[in-house]
Amino acid sequence: MSSPDSVALEGAMAADEALDDLVRRAQQGEEAAFEEILARFEGKALAIAHQMGASRADAEDIAQEAFIKLLKHIGSYGGGRRFTAWFYRIVVNAARDHIRRAGPVMQDLDAAGPEAAPSEGAGQEAYHRIRQALLVLSPREREVIVLRDLHGLSTWQVARALRLNPVTVRRHAMRARARLRDLLGI
Repeated sequence: MSSPDSVALEGAMAADEALDDLVRRAQQGEEAAFEEILARFEGKALAIAHQMGASRADAEDIAQEAFIKLLKHIGSYGGGRRFTAWFYRIVVNAARDHIRRAGPVMQDLDAAGPEAAPSEGAGQEAYHRIRQALLVLSPREREVIVLRDLHGLSTWQVARALRLNPVTVRRHAMRARARLRDLLGI
């Protein structure tokens, strides 16, 4: 009889294999496979760009730029590392470049926030406070927190995506969490 942990591991491995197959098909020029990748990752790309400090409109531009780069460079993806981390590096780099040119913004913190943020009352106020606190972090701390804590990547995946040592990722995460606790009074 299988344990719940082994069933979860088997499910994760099957999902990884399915994504690897999808990537291989996209590398071979199958348009439907690339469209499926777009559908799976578009929301995540938008959320990462927005959480890193881009306005909602700029987040859409960043996501589009990331997918154009993905389409252009998908043939260079050699496997052996998780596609998700590779893709997130593309998004983070596109967001980093865009924000460096334009600067982080706060002007669009209305009910058009991420799906996870409640649209009214205390939940919206909490969303504003968290977003403002994220923008106070250094760009590297913000990248680590967004990928690790908001998108659930492992330390290893964040390290791969940002081309950092895992110890450095943990250090940035600890420092950023401490700063967020101070900023948010928790």
